[in-house]
Amino acid sequence: MKLGPIIASVAIGAALVGAGTAFVKNLTPYITFSEAQKTNGTVQVMGGLEKSSVKMASGNLAFTLVEKKTGTRLPVVFGHTKPANFEMAIEITAIGHWDGSVFQADNLLVKCPSKYQGTETKSYGTK
Repeated sequence: MKLGPIIASVAIGAALVGAGTAFVKNLTPYITFSEAQKTNGTVQVMGGLEKSSVKMASGNLAFTLVEKKTGTRLPVVFGHTKPANFEMAIEITAIGHWDGSVFQADNLLVKCPSKYQGTETKSYGTK
């Protein structure tokens, strides 16, 4: 048996295992606000923007997310500029970690209503 094909097969297998391990390590799960407050690693939380809570101070964007199902509120701080159409957001995904008092977001994904959407969307944080 030739050694070249065996070495190539082992190398390809090792590359696939390495890629799979890296992929799994970089997955950032969506979890509830209460789970995020108990987790040490990077996670994703999703909720509606409480529009009255939005503040910009010292280059940090601070706001509150409201969980759809429970109405639970989560204070979030994002240390970058405010994303475009932030105030129009119907849903925000914050990717980051809980630091003991606030959710420190490293990245924000803002879902805005479609310009083709024909119905009104419910505003979070209001009754």
